[in-house]
Amino acid sequence: MGFKPLKLAIALTCLAHVQVQAATTMWFNKTTIIPIGNGRLGAEVFGQVPNEVLVLNEDHIWSGSMNDPNNKNCPRALPSVREAIWNDDLATAQNTVDASCMANPISQQVFQTAGNLTLAFPSVTTSSITAYNHTLDLATAIATTTYTTRDGVQFTRTSFASHPDNVIVMKISANVTGKVGFEAKFTTPMDTPAFSASGNSLTLTGRGVKHTLPVSITFLARAEISVVGGSVQPGGNGDTLVVAGANEAVIRIAIDTNYVRYNDISGNPEAKVSGTLAAVRNKTWQELRDAHVEDHSGLFGRVDITLGTPTKSTYLPTDIRRTLPGGADADADLFALYAQYGRYLGIASSRKTEPSNLQGIWNQETNPEWGSKYTLNINQQMNSWLSEPLNIAETLDPLWNLISELAERGKVTALEEYNITRGWIGHHNTGIWRDSAPIDAAYYGMWPMAPAWLMLNVYEHYKFEPDNVDWVKNFAYPLMKDLCEFYLDLLVVAPKNVEPQQYLVTNPSMSPESGIGTYNGTQVSLSYGSTIDNSLLRDLFNHTVEFATLLGVDGDFSANLTSTMRRLMPIRINSKGQIQEWGRDYNSKGSDAHISNLYPLFPSAQIDPRLNTTLAQIANVTLNGRGDSFNGWPTAWRANCYARLLDGEKAYYFMKRLLSLYSYDNLWSANLVFQIDANFGGANAVAEMILQSHNGEVHLLPAIPSAWASGSVKGFRVRGGFTVDMTWSGGKLENAVFKSTSGTAANVRYKDKVVRLNLSKGGQTTLGISDF
Repeated sequence: MGFKPLKLAIALTCLAHVQVQAATTMWFNKTTIIPIGNGRLGAEVFGQVPNEVLVLNEDHIWSGSMNDPNNKNCPRALPSVREAIWNDDLATAQNTVDASCMANPISQQVFQTAGNLTLAFPSVTTSSITAYNHTLDLATAIATTTYTTRDGVQFTRTSFASHPDNVIVMKISANVTGKVGFEAKFTTPMDTPAFSASGNSLTLTGRGVKHTLPVSITFLARAEISVVGGSVQPGGNGDTLVVAGANEAVIRIAIDTNYVRYNDISGNPEAKVSGTLAAVRNKTWQELRDAHVEDHSGLFGRVDITLGTPTKSTYLPTDIRRTLPGGADADADLFALYAQYGRYLGIASSRKTEPSNLQGIWNQETNPEWGSKYTLNINQQMNSWLSEPLNIAETLDPLWNLISELAERGKVTALEEYNITRGWIGHHNTGIWRDSAPIDAAYYGMWPMAPAWLMLNVYEHYKFEPDNVDWVKNFAYPLMKDLCEFYLDLLVVAPKNVEPQQYLVTNPSMSPESGIGTYNGTQVSLSYGSTIDNSLLRDLFNHTVEFATLLGVDGDFSANLTSTMRRLMPIRINSKGQIQEWGRDYNSKGSDAHISNLYPLFPSAQIDPRLNTTLAQIANVTLNGRGDSFNGWPTAWRANCYARLLDGEKAYYFMKRLLSLYSYDNLWSANLVFQIDANFGGANAVAEMILQSHNGEVHLLPAIPSAWASGSVKGFRVRGGFTVDMTWSGGKLENAVFKSTSGTAANVRYKDKVVRLNLSKGGQTTLGISDF
């Protein structure tokens, strides 16, 4: 995902001890990227000396423009595609889809950087530095870099991205008056940039770099610098600001674009940025900081996690903790830090505007790997897994907006790509233009089931907050009903010579990004009736019926969904004793990153070892057959799956791999390049190992590994409308405090015993080991 670190100016040994909170502080004795963000704005703080760099992002700076990508030839081609698939002529089917159904252009647009703000400190040299520390406090969302020069002056840079004030802020100070001096300058790889400096203000304007479509996004970035003592004035070339002889300097950065909505780019970046900076210009550093900390801690401070007893390793720099010679067992709280870091990244990259993309919000490139898009065949869903159980559900608001707008465009795609007049559809990728047509190639993109997976996130939001009936009525149910209508019209009856039971199936169908094999020289993925398709439909139809019943509406429609579900293909077992991936047993899968046929285990709950040991055992065989995987997000998915199988040791094995093998020094997850989904998926796996709440039960300590024999959590959320605080030691529960947010009942399991819990809204009770 374009994680190509800038050349680091220094790599210093630790000459100052930093006492940290093990689960909420990251620190380094060398330069590395620390991400900060307010949901819309992001910055990478490198902590470099003598030339610091802030890589800047705004979540609407994308290439391209809105267009009509739908391929109107597809409805005429689909009958022949289906016939070829019934006849197992998969190469012909896939080639026909490539020729007649893929979007134009074939690639979607990409998320792009705004550029960099560079700060050059001419009075500082690398060789003159001691006592270097580069720190991120997750609890306050403040990054701090400190170092001491040979003459004994300690410099401090403190940075944050304020959600309430909509700016990125950095303060540069020294413990000796008159010592702060630097030159500030914008740089950017974007098209038609213009740079100017006036008074204490530095401005960059630019536009997106072309990627298959004409550019329509324009943006403006402005930094205003105020000083205490000394001076700030434009440099000789008119594109820099020079600070000299100051006691401290405060930089306020605002960035905005002409983007208003996917179909409206009438915004005025200059007016937006000017208004933002005018609102903060007279606020002191302390006022800006206090407002930021209050806002951030209101979300982040809801949850505490402690795993194990701190050791001498616990207070080492984060990058050293990640790869301890003794292994992760020497530092259990590293996993608490990883979970809290996932929460931090979610708050920083998904609030109010766009949801976290493949890189969250942090991107240095104009054409990043995989476009830094919203990939909807696992990655975007994984980005959202942690938000409900780890108590930052507000970070899902941008996802609801994306889904709503995708549905608007998806109505046209349903008609033009499938000749279906009811409902809406999307495929495996989208972006800020809310494109809903199939992209990339038939092998990857001819998969109209992604919205059904997104609807699981929608359904879960209600399950965690079951008194939010208005949200179901006004948002969730209308979207789900419309989507069901599309799928009812999409499903086809399998011929009797193909499926004697004549199931209703999807055709074409795929198991995302998993190949079947090579047919006539073509690597193919398209077939019919994949397990994930059937499982997604079963969830969507069931959940829609549940919501219709809740609202007391659409009885006939619900009956139709129920009867349709009876005609869906059941989960099948292939000749290897695994969950079969497609309608036919192609028996071709060994090691693979994607485990889409395990969707029924996780994130769904159709396979549950407490309810069906046979299917659970087969899921375990399937997981083992898929191998360890060699990237971040597949490793995180496996950790969640093993947690659902109640195998804490195997889940822990994958969490150790995630941290030691597939994380960078700053704990960003690695998928060849930086890709953030594993950060979120891994954080959720920690939660799943400690507390689960699906299929009508809250399960305490379902998959605790021996390395986490003692610990405590506060503020975890469970389905049914409860928050839970829990403490355990020696691998055994001590107590669990339940607080009701919705006034519903719960069945609470610990080991093999279940107790019934009834609380009024706002009520609280404590369960101890004696209650089980």
